[in-house]
Amino acid sequence: SLPDKDRSQLRDIERIWIRNTRGELVRLSEVTRVLEKPTLITIQRENRERSINIFGNIAPGKSQAEAIAFAQQAAKETLPEGYRLVLSGSAESFKQSFRELSFALILGIVIAYMILGAQFNSFIHPFTVLLALPFSISGAFLGLTLTGHSLNMMSMIGILLLMGIVKKNSILLVDFTNARRAAGMNLKEAILEACPLRLRPILMTSLAIIAGALPAAIALGPGAELRAPMAVAVIGGTIVSTLLTLLVVPCAYSLLARLEPASKQKRYSEVTEILAEIARSGR
Repeated sequence: SLPDKDRSQLRDIERIWIRNTRGELVRLSEVTRVLEKPTLITIQRENRERSINIFGNIAPGKSQAEAIAFAQQAAKETLPEGYRLVLSGSAESFKQSFRELSFALILGIVIAYMILGAQFNSFIHPFTVLLALPFSISGAFLGLTLTGHSLNMMSMIGILLLMGIVKKNSILLVDFTNARRAAGMNLKEAILEACPLRLRPILMTSLAIIAGALPAAIALGPGAELRAPMAVAVIGGTIVSTLLTLLVVPCAYSLLARLEPASKQKRYSEVTEILAEIARSGR
């Protein structure tokens, strides 16, 4: 390394002596041309590759998913061959969290089906109960769209909460209908009696959930805008699932009950006949 006084200016480089292929000393300026160009003060590397970090904040009214999609599309269109875009920081955490939440959503549905199958001792009635889940997800998306919120981490957590909340409506209907059928009612009579009697507890629990999530959805107080998407997803999913569950689940139950094992259908019919015989005999 040259002393500081011999490498402070551009012409100092041109005066450096080097040896040519014949061993003769020549100035560097005789065999090279020095070009001055701007460059990076420091060179960063990631996994032994040169890297440049780009930071930015999300614009008002936009979501992180939209910003990531725009960055990936811009990189695909502008970066030359040999360059690639790699997410890091909060963007990487965002992608990873969405993958984990999606896995948790699927795993939760599978576990819920297994638990309901053990509870009802049936492979059919758990499917009837889980029919409320698509309605809750569509209601959550509708609520987020109407309020202008995006699908982010908090709204995904709200959808996960809906998986456990909205099933209780279907469980109330299916369990009470099974109890009525076990008491001797036929399928149609059991459904017609279960729906009006279970309407009040279903509405009470749904209204309690909506009332509890309403303050967070209004976004009052510091930091409330972070919790608002979760509350909106819960409210929208609860409203839509409650309204549609009261109509769809009884209809689905009446159709899927025909797929029950013949032994169970025979047992229900025998109980009905015994009760009818007792009623006719007056005992």
